[in-house]
Amino acid sequence: MFGYLLYKIICNLAGFLYPAYASFKAIKVNDTKSILPWLIYWIVMAFFTVGEGIADNLIFWFPFYYEIKIFFILWLILPQTRGATYIYDNFVVPTLTHHEKEIDSTLGIAREKATNTGAEWRKYGLATLQKLTADGLIKGRQIISGQANPNGTEGNATSSGKTTSY
Repeated sequence: MFGYLLYKIICNLAGFLYPAYASFKAIKVNDTKSILPWLIYWIVMAFFTVGEGIADNLIFWFPFYYEIKIFFILWLILPQTRGATYIYDNFVVPTLTHHEKEIDSTLGIAREKATNTGAEWRKYGLATLQKLTADGLIKGRQIISGQANPNGTEGNATSSGKTTSY
């Protein structure tokens, strides 16, 4: 258990925290040559993280899995190995280029459906809010005029606290 926790901490520090800070520094300098390797890293890391999330239940038991993962992450980020650039150039670019039209089409459909669903939810939410507001105003007016009690029963309240219906 302690080993797993230690490996998770090392993987998160090496795989996310250090690259995030290095990306921040590259953006601060505002030099494309400094920013591009980190942008490539984040693209590769996104694919790796999704793939690992899907396959994790199948491969976590593999001997030295976490050690291999740490070395893989280091291989990705170290400028001496340029691992992220290698994976990006040899796997990511060809795959995304080959499927770019289908991906763009699917994303366009998803964006349209999300927009339509959001518009429907907005209409429903506004209608519900209007109804609740109108009901509240009507109930408030009834309470003020003595036609209803605050507890929701109709009729005039008597001095004993009982209501009489008409």
